Amino acid sequence: MDTAAVARSFGMDDERVVRRAIRQISIGDFAHLPPLRDLKTLFNNPQHQQILQHTYHTFYLDHIAIDEVTARVLSVILLSRQCRCRSLQLHRCSFTDSGRKVFFSALSIMAEYPADSHSGVSPISAMSSPVAFKMGLGARHQMTQSRHTGSHALVHCAQADNMAPMGLYALELCQLGLSDKKCAWLGSVLETQPYLQLLSLRDNHIGHTGIRRLIAPLARGCRKLSVLDLSGNMLQSQGVRILAQFLVTSGQGLETLDVSSNGVTAIGARDLANVLVPEFNLSLKHLNLNMNQLEGSGCEAMGRMLVQNQTLEVLTLSQNNMFDNGCQALFFGLESNTTLKSLDISGNFISHVGARSIQTYLQSSSTQTPTNNQPGLQSLNVSANSLGDEGIDVLCGGLSTNRHLIDLIANNVDVTDNGMQHVCKVLKAGAVNTPSLLTLSLRHNYRLTRNSYAQLAEASKANHNILRIAADLQFEGWDEVWTKVEMILIRNTVYAMERYRVPLLMVARGRILLRDITHSTSANSTGIYSLPIELRRMILIALDKHNVLTRTQHISALNIACNPANHFSTKQELLAAVLANDYAFVHEMIKTVHS
Repeated sequence: MDTAAVARSFGMDDERVVRRAIRQISIGDFAHLPPLRDLKTLFNNPQHQQILQHTYHTFYLDHIAIDEVTARVLSVILLSRQCRCRSLQLHRCSFTDSGRKVFFSALSIMAEYPADSHSGVSPISAMSSPVAFKMGLGARHQMTQSRHTGSHALVHCAQADNMAPMGLYALELCQLGLSDKKCAWLGSVLETQPYLQLLSLRDNHIGHTGIRRLIAPLARGCRKLSVLDLSGNMLQSQGVRILAQFLVTSGQGLETLDVSSNGVTAIGARDLANVLVPEFNLSLKHLNLNMNQLEGSGCEAMGRMLVQNQTLEVLTLSQNNMFDNGCQALFFGLESNTTLKSLDISGNFISHVGARSIQTYLQSSSTQTPTNNQPGLQSLNVSANSLGDEGIDVLCGGLSTNRHLIDLIANNVDVTDNGMQHVCKVLKAGAVNTPSLLTLSLRHNYRLTRNSYAQLAEASKANHNILRIAADLQFEGWDEVWTKVEMILIRNTVYAMERYRVPLLMVARGRILLRDITHSTSANSTGIYSLPIELRRMILIALDKHNVLTRTQHISALNIACNPANHFSTKQELLAAVLANDYAFVHEMIKTVHS
């Protein structure tokens, strides 16, 4: 039966039937859908590709009970070339045994049918065959092993390319009650996903036995995996050791690993740290060990790893019972690291004693050089630690000379009005041409009074860089104080945009005002070109009406404008040439403005 006949049977046009079916599926009403054969006809019609692809490119199911009938309906969606499902997200769903077999058999089939296949055998038709649900390893070995250009392409790249191969690029199976036993059949599905780039199995019951069952299929089938989220499971240190072995043997392409809230101890931290060294040639950039039990010895292992590691950019170690000794060991190793950009050590019982190691790091020579010459830590979260006024004083002492840290989160650190005075002193030092904090968060510090926030508003006036301030203003007349802060943040936002716009404007107009006209006719030597060259330079410098550039940067922009041989393929290259050492800081400012 064609789509028109299906539509006539419902007394409406076929597009309305498709939209009605989509709506019923979204609310979990599978009882009032068209018969499965008619649904296949509708969902395999190229005329409905735009509607279906927009709806099911990312397929999200929450709190759905999936039996065999429901699973067959969902399989139609997964295997339809018009839906082109690329991301599947199952949250808090339950399966019957027959529903699980049908649904995950469909997942296994997906990658075996290329999007431009003209074999005459439709994957939808194949699903209706009982044999298709009993496919074994023989069929799995026939799946394509070809790789995309660029092994870490994001999911949205597949959306832009309609000719991308059939298969999942992102799979989230969260809060499904997956146990070690169920990981056996999950492994058989993962083995058939050659294009999978993101896998999330958070908030399940997977232990070290379960992860052992998943590692081999991941290594054989998911060669392009770049994000692995195993947070909220029961891996413990034994499971992390298995993961470390996987990283060495088959996980060189993995960029993000999340094993937070898994009961990992110092032993597991050491196993993981031992493989995150240059000799194993890993590319891991994001590591999350939040809410584990690393304690001081585990953080010491992380510190030793940071001495050698050259890839890690984001490290989360919050709520790990670090204490002061762990903080000291971590930052001792961080002094030799030049790649880590973000560190979260919140909720670790760190006092002013541990804060001194942070101060030492911030004052070290590696963090005082220009941002784009010698990278250093850019974001630091010290929230929920007992720093107090003394700890804040120590921290601000490091910030006074630091030229890298641009994001400081100090929520709930037991600071009072005395500690706020030190913060205000740091803010006053943020002159227009000096890299300093861009964002500051002081929320949940309930001992601060109105006087503190009034001082914060006054200190912000002298700061030309700060773009965001987060605070809790719980006092009468708070809106008056906060209005002052908001006006300052708006002013600084304008300055940030000017630092990006003025160099481009000076060079563009300088190409015209400063061009060589000595070989042109005398008629052209009139108007603006009759003015002395120095006066024309002054006109260009006047474009910087807020004085956001230094004299050196003015001269650099004018010299580039005068020389026709200077060619830049992108705006970023031109800005880097004009701003020199300040380019990376300005780049971060613009990112903050647009975030």
